[in-house]
Formats: sequence, C-alpha cells, structure tokens
Amino acid sequence: MAGIDELEIRPFSIDDVDSWARTDLQRQGLVHALEISGDYLAAVQQPDGRIVGKIGIRYEEHPGAGNLLQFDVVEDLRGRGIGTALLRRAEEVARERGCTRTTLAVEETNGDGLRLYRRLGYQVFGAEDAEWDQEAPDGSTYRYRCRCLLMQRTLTDEPGTGR
Repeated sequence: MAGIDELEIRPFSIDDVDSWARTDLQRQGLVHALEISGDYLAAVQQPDGRIVGKIGIRYEEHPGAGNLLQFDVVEDLRGRGIGTALLRRAEEVARERGCTRTTLAVEETNGDGLRLYRRLGYQVFGAEDAEWDQEAPDGSTYRYRCRCLLMQRTLTDEPGTGR
C-alpha cells in the first residue's frame, strides 16, 4: 500500500458512486448525499486511483458551521492517517466557505470514531437519536436506530488543539 504522501483529496462526484457503493441502498444514499451536501470529498490513493475514503459537508444544519456527514475510510486501511487527512481537508473547505466551526454526529458506541474526533479537538455539545435504512447480510432492508453524540470543533483553533 502506498503511503499517506501519495493520497490525493479531491471532490467526490456522481461518477465515483459506483466505485464506492457496494449495494443499491448505498448508491441511493450517496446520490442523495451528493444532492444535499455543499461539498463532498474523496481520498484517492495514488497511483492506482482507488477511492479509500469519503466525507460530505452540509452548510444548512447549524448556523456558521460545516456539518460533516457520511465520513468513512476503507476498513482495512484505517489507522494510517487517511481519515485524519480527509477530516482536516474538510475543515479547510468549510473554513474557505466562511464557517467558524465544524459539527458532526457519531454513534455513542463508536469508540474508534470518538477517539479520533477527540484527538483532533472535537468536543461534545449534545446528543440525539438517529435512524436510517441499512441493509442486512441477506439483502433485506431494516431501520437502524442509535444514539449519536453531537460534536464540534472551532475552526479558528489550531488544528488538533481545541484552543
């Protein structure tokens, strides 16, 4: 596997959907996210061009904030700095759009995600119940429900310090 130096972060487009989505439900969710997000980014491994991560940004949910959504890195490549690079680039894009903070929702049981966000300076500011359609291993669809923590980071802070 190539190193983090060979990672390109670029816009994620409708042409990328089929290379990322493994099911029709994922395709539908990605197409919808592309329609509602202000920006959507892809982490692309060079030189092969494989998309190894993605993140969307919406600007309407919280005044002055870029709300990060659908953040994901290919499972077998986690822990190599791809997520950190992608998240930091999303923060830069939100800052360029005039946002003073970024927000996100993370399942309260997602220990790896919580550790990453806290390490990068995100702090909890609330919680909410969430639900979405998810596909079972047999291909059926069910309604997934969970509790999410709402987290934020001020973009005028030094990256990763929370100050």
